[in-house]
Amino acid sequence: MKNNIVIFFGKVKQRFLGESLMKKLITMYIFIIGIPILIFSLYIFSSLSAKAKHDAVSRGEYDLSTEYDSIEKNVYIMRNIINSIKSDSGVIGYLQGDNNQEANALIDFRETTYKQLINLQNNNPTVKQINIFTSKPQVSEIWPTFYKENRVVKDGWYEKAFEKNGAEYWNINHYDNDILVDSTLNEESKDLVVSINKKISYPNDKYLGISRVTMRSKDFFPKMFEKDDLKSGQILLVDKENMNIKTDEDSSLLRNFNFDKSRFREFIDGKLEHENGELTYNQGNEDYIILYEESPIPNNYLLNIIPLNNTSREIKNSKDVVIWGSLFLLISLSVVIYYATKTILKRLYKIISAVKQVRTGDLMPSIDVYGNDEVGVLAHNFRQMMKTIDTLIKDSISKEIITKEAELKALKTQIDSHFLYNTLENIRMMALVEENYIVSDCLASLGDMMRYNMKWNNEFVPLSEEISHIKNYITLMTLRYDFEIILNVDIDEEFLNREILKLSIQPLVENAVKHGLSKKLMDENGYISISVNVDKEYLYLNVRDDGKGMNINKVQEIQNHVNGNTDKRYGLGLKNVSDRIKLFYGKPYGVMIESKEDHYTQITLKLPNIDGDVPFKNVDKAEWNK
Repeated sequence: MKNNIVIFFGKVKQRFLGESLMKKLITMYIFIIGIPILIFSLYIFSSLSAKAKHDAVSRGEYDLSTEYDSIEKNVYIMRNIINSIKSDSGVIGYLQGDNNQEANALIDFRETTYKQLINLQNNNPTVKQINIFTSKPQVSEIWPTFYKENRVVKDGWYEKAFEKNGAEYWNINHYDNDILVDSTLNEESKDLVVSINKKISYPNDKYLGISRVTMRSKDFFPKMFEKDDLKSGQILLVDKENMNIKTDEDSSLLRNFNFDKSRFREFIDGKLEHENGELTYNQGNEDYIILYEESPIPNNYLLNIIPLNNTSREIKNSKDVVIWGSLFLLISLSVVIYYATKTILKRLYKIISAVKQVRTGDLMPSIDVYGNDEVGVLAHNFRQMMKTIDTLIKDSISKEIITKEAELKALKTQIDSHFLYNTLENIRMMALVEENYIVSDCLASLGDMMRYNMKWNNEFVPLSEEISHIKNYITLMTLRYDFEIILNVDIDEEFLNREILKLSIQPLVENAVKHGLSKKLMDENGYISISVNVDKEYLYLNVRDDGKGMNINKVQEIQNHVNGNTDKRYGLGLKNVSDRIKLFYGKPYGVMIESKEDHYTQITLKLPNIDGDVPFKNVDKAEWNK
């Protein structure tokens, strides 16, 4: 076999040496110029395709995060409304029907409680309807809020809400035309809605009725129902119990891509096991990337389906044009060289020398060949081509720098803080007037947090200010869960005036709440402790939770991720804190992780120990790198 190859190349060499110089030059031109250009073109377009995929995933992650935040906000609004209804003594009294036949009582109810319900809806413009259904015969219907239960008693959502026995039932993407039964208007709504439904029982679990709060699906899922060309994907909501898929049935994904939801449902069944992640999927001739994370709606996942072929189709078309154009140009120039070689051989060698110079990386070679004949034109065109390539490369670099600068400026742009503070204070005063002290206190905490985040005069703050910020954060996070987050701060006063990097503790506490305590807080209280201990050289600031913990393998993976071996499965919160600490204090310092599965997780900031009130940042560089 080896001998046959040697013989073959020997014959090719002999044939080449036997050809005319013109053919040799054409052959050499193809190898020296054509192949590198083609390879360079393929490389450039391969890089562009990879970048297009990366950009599509980044846009998809941003849209998924934005949709998550919108859903979380809407869930919070609807839960607040339905819990307010359940705890409203006026509503309870009206549903009990004791005094509903008395005109004065009915007028008083309409002027107080009923108006409060209407105002509650008006103050939340995204809420479509607030409905209360009751079977009490003595309770009169008051449109558009109070209705007889017989309008909906046979509806599927009513049965499911009733079976929840007081727990909330979410009904996703349905029509709320049931209340138009026996209506003189008889107009059906064409808008899909999302509703939360809950039984009203009082006292001693005595059934009074069912409350329902609805919101238009396009308001509840703004990204899901956004009409675009799928460059950033299509949002889906998947029930992880029955794998039921909810999305915009008129989306481009279903309309133009013939996306088979049944086949997709079989694919994802059993694969949505983590809080968030990424999957690849193929259907027909289309490749997809699937980004997912747990939805704020219980027992549901939020997915973003990104068609990859859609993002790279334009680049592929451009690539074909450039490749065929390059080939055409190569052939044309070869013909010119063939007929001009005899008379311009010496000048041609200069051009060949310049071509070789380009191959070494010098895109602006000196070619002292001029004239109006073919060689002169070739030399001129070659110079212009190199200038164009050099300009394109510089433009590409310049555009990338401009893009990065624009992103940086966008990150640095801040909202007018005074406007936000005044607005929050006005809302807080409204809550005080309404005697809603929980909302008032939470708004005060939120205002303090915003003021702390936006006031960035220095990279360092006293430890006491950071702890106060954490307390405000815990106050707000407690609202999201059924049970309380109990914060224990065990720090001696001598350390409270020490200065540390601003917002270096909050990511640790956020991590403890989100990953350690979130499930526990559904059943019982969770505990977070912040403590400080020191030795001769180091100060250790510990954040410990009594959540689900981690096994030793996962702890090591996260520690490696934090130390620089980036793993896309994990977030950047702890890594950013560690990087900031190493940047300001030196390599010996950073973040350490300790955990025991089903018991606790402790994250420790390893910092320099400086006596007195001297800020950590004043540590000498030589001390940093001990």
